[in-house]
Amino acid sequence: IPGLRGTVYVAKEGINAQFSVPIGDPLKVLLETFGKKENESGCLPFDTFEENPPNIGNVVESDIPTFDRLIVRARDCILRDGIGEEASTFDWSDAGDELNPEEWHAQLSPILLDKSSECNINATNEKKIQLLDCRNNYESDQGTFLSSTPLNTQTFSETWSILDSQVKSRDLDPSEPVYIFCTGGIRCVKVGAYLKQKLGFE
Repeated sequence: IPGLRGTVYVAKEGINAQFSVPIGDPLKVLLETFGKKENESGCLPFDTFEENPPNIGNVVESDIPTFDRLIVRARDCILRDGIGEEASTFDWSDAGDELNPEEWHAQLSPILLDKSSECNINATNEKKIQLLDCRNNYESDQGTFLSSTPLNTQTFSETWSILDSQVKSRDLDPSEPVYIFCTGGIRCVKVGAYLKQKLGFE
């Protein structure tokens, strides 16, 4: 594909890719290649976008630097998580329910709006919400959701001991729903699987 640049990590647990590609025919070819159906010819034996549509960012001028080249690398995992050998015991497809933006808004907005109202902000009987920001602290510092709890990690590998500690101290309640967000979704999947399979969240 002419002009295609970016970084692709391929592992047994999935594919993590970020591309920059010229708009027009090159972008069309890229989307068609990764979105092939099972009975169509293409470079992959599945429809990459069947469950997760492509996240297309802003269009920038061609002279603005993005990626220098196209790099494809095989890794033992698509995101270094620091779990170690225990990672092989997790089923990353069993990480809780994934919400689309409309579902996320519908479930959280009534609670968040109530919390933001001046008359209820200090109420002692307000409904508790477990909303985890599982990004690193330098990301959370740029902005986060109202009433979210940042994990305040420097690296993703610090996540697990913090989650263990929060459950032990009852700051996190396994019997109540927990909402998780990150940047691209990979950390949410791993955190969700850990909460459900290791810490007993439903």
